[in-house]
Amino acid sequence: MKLAASFALLATALTVTGCNTLVGVDNPDSREATFSNVTGSLVTKYNTTDTEAVFNAVKRAIDSQPDMKRMGETDERGAKNELLGVTVFARAIGDLEIKVDVTKAEDPITKQAFTTVTVKHGAFGNLPQSQKLISIISQNLRR
Repeated sequence: MKLAASFALLATALTVTGCNTLVGVDNPDSREATFSNVTGSLVTKYNTTDTEAVFNAVKRAIDSQPDMKRMGETDERGAKNELLGVTVFARAIGDLEIKVDVTKAEDPITKQAFTTVTVKHGAFGNLPQSQKLISIISQNLRR
């Protein structure tokens, strides 16, 4: 019984702690993104504070895909009506939910502001499809 409890505790610890993977993405600002095996989300950042531009790039990326349909979005606005964050919802063939979060953030050490994009494709996440969507977002955002 002690052995089974030990293995269960070890499996839980590995599941919770060691499940972030650095992957390559086609993003000119940051060539690395973090994929969480627990949440199924791919997170990358862009060196811009213009969340409206990133949001528009996300909408164009989803609308350009023949197998995706944008279903709506929810946004969060600041005191001066600036866009602080937005979540875009879409559906793919097979009724897979696609969720893209665009959020303005700041590095706590360097105080540099940036925008993060988090993509979750399906209930459990799909890394190749998420990388493809990040690539299209980056192409639409190229300056």
